[in-house]
Amino acid sequence: MIPILFGLLMLAACGYALACGDRSARMVAAAVLLGSILSMFVIHETEKWQGSETGILAIDIAMLLVFGAVMLVSHRFWPIWTTAAQLLTVLSHFGPLLRDSDIAVPFAITEQLWSWFILVQLIVVTARRPLPADDAQLRQS
Repeated sequence: MIPILFGLLMLAACGYALACGDRSARMVAAAVLLGSILSMFVIHETEKWQGSETGILAIDIAMLLVFGAVMLVSHRFWPIWTTAAQLLTVLSHFGPLLRDSDIAVPFAITEQLWSWFILVQLIVVTARRPLPADDAQLRQS
């Protein structure tokens, strides 16, 4: 049930950001969609919850780099939070490597929690997008 809700939230958030968001929101939405699609190809059901998944880790690092690039070129504050949340997601992969595999589930829950935060944030920042006149004032300052 939860994966279905996450998928619906992801499609709604990314679709909304792609349709109505500024350039930063569209770039983050595209990265989230691409990362989610690629994740489906690298998840191994036999290794699930058995420590850190290297394929997912690689995708999460790539998304961290994209979010960091968006953060550096954006004139808005929210990409800093998105990048920080993705950094926490990446760091959560290393917990199961440092401890016994019995602790992998709490780290997996932590990893997914930040994904929900990024999606909700994407909806909020798209809804609170500055008007074009406000955007022009941001560029001038």
